[in-house]
Amino acid sequence: MIIFAITLVFAIYTKHAWEDWYITYRCSKNLATGNGLVFTVGQRIHAFTSPLGTLIPAFLNIITLNRSDGLVLWLFRIIGCCLLGFTAILLTRISKQHSLYTIPKLFLLGMFGINIGIVDFSVNGMETAFMVFFIACIIYTMGKTITAPSLALGASWAGLMWTRPDGFVYIIGLALGYLLFYPVLGKTRSRTHLVKIYFFAGFILLVLYLPWTIWTWSYYKTIVPHTVIAKGLNTAFSPENIPLLLKSGMDSISKLGFRYFYSSLKSLYPTFMPPWYSYGDWGGLPWYFSKPLAFIAAYYWILPFAKPQIRAISFATWLGHLYLTYFANVAPWYIPSVTLLTIIVLSGIIQQAIARSYFLNQWLASAQKIISYAIASGIFLISLFLFLAGAYQLRLQQEIIETGHRKNIGLWLKGHANTSKDTVFLEPLGYIGFYSQLKMYDWPGLSSPEMILARKKIKIKESFGQLIEELKPDWLVLRPHEIEQVKKDTPILLETYYHIPKIFDVSDKIMAYKFLPGRGYLEFDQTFTVFRKNGI
Repeated sequence: MIIFAITLVFAIYTKHAWEDWYITYRCSKNLATGNGLVFTVGQRIHAFTSPLGTLIPAFLNIITLNRSDGLVLWLFRIIGCCLLGFTAILLTRISKQHSLYTIPKLFLLGMFGINIGIVDFSVNGMETAFMVFFIACIIYTMGKTITAPSLALGASWAGLMWTRPDGFVYIIGLALGYLLFYPVLGKTRSRTHLVKIYFFAGFILLVLYLPWTIWTWSYYKTIVPHTVIAKGLNTAFSPENIPLLLKSGMDSISKLGFRYFYSSLKSLYPTFMPPWYSYGDWGGLPWYFSKPLAFIAAYYWILPFAKPQIRAISFATWLGHLYLTYFANVAPWYIPSVTLLTIIVLSGIIQQAIARSYFLNQWLASAQKIISYAIASGIFLISLFLFLAGAYQLRLQQEIIETGHRKNIGLWLKGHANTSKDTVFLEPLGYIGFYSQLKMYDWPGLSSPEMILARKKIKIKESFGQLIEELKPDWLVLRPHEIEQVKKDTPILLETYYHIPKIFDVSDKIMAYKFLPGRGYLEFDQTFTVFRKNGI
């Protein structure tokens, strides 16, 4: 109940609605209003990633009779709050399975309840609450040692895949981790028996998830989301890069140097940081707080004296970081999955440290307990600061940038476009795409097959100028640095073929706040220039 309340208060205070919510919700609303599960009506493109994150808002839109987009978002937020509450219940049961003392248990629940990434992405329109819930379900189910949990495990696996297609990464990580490190517990849980559980759980997964795969193939003629294709083009997602990435992953095992381990996984930095911390103004916290904790949790499985259950979860954490670093480009909305695993591992480490103190003499035992308590308290307090400061930042970001800026750009375009078929070239697809309802040529092509074809033709990783020349959009919505890039790529393009009817700038509103943690994140989107093609 406490976790539910914290999450709900956060949502009410920040009102944060993530950019990607409006990408997905445009598809959801089209489905609910009879236009098909598409982003652009008449163009069957799989422009979303999460099946549950798309179908549930569509259902909510239907039952509310399409009266209010804001109501749908709030209902989805409440579902996220409930799921985090249920996840907290599962974490309490997991703490009992691991026989956690009071301090490690409080650390586990406290760190989960105030993690800025988990809470924010659970209420800002993303599918994160479902992701952490099903991961917790898997860990709780794997902790059962008396009954064979094939049905529950398979259902949890299926839930993870329905949440996001990369759910298999955590399914494989946890399954391998428990197979490698979980102790053999008699006839009820030998490793052979565990493989049998996996086999039947896999069958349940197939039964529950296959219908979605069949439907997407029949509807889109592919089972791969267009978002994955767009993000993966000319990046680590590309199939031709897979052998190289696998080799890199093996190198991280074979090269046992501390410096290599510590620097190879880029996703360690944001594990406990606010989303988009990389835009600056957060000081040294990523390097001196978040990364060391994430590093310890990701590699704890290497230590032979570590508790087997925690080694299993640590192994899944490490595999998750490999995926996020080399395949997912450390996207912040993917981080909460490894954050949850990291918190569980750290609570287990604290538990083990306290438990070991009972084997020391009285003075050393007391000292070790005090140090363990102090470390746990320090980590919690820093996380609490990040939670509160991050909430303040996101409240202003929503007010100034999202609602007061990008939404207005979308509405302005809708009011000034010649027809609903006008085309717009831009990077931030969500708010502007939803509120304009125009045809989007978005970078990198989440909703636009035309963008994918143009990128393949040009074969340059990021050349906005040449892409504009190829696509010939009616409108451009560009940030200042993107304008400079276009001028560098194609010097005369803008001044010859486009003119500027409107500049949207909220920099003065941002400057009015003297205290603003993560100011660089807001400043990145403070100015947009709208270009219109000459003659239209």
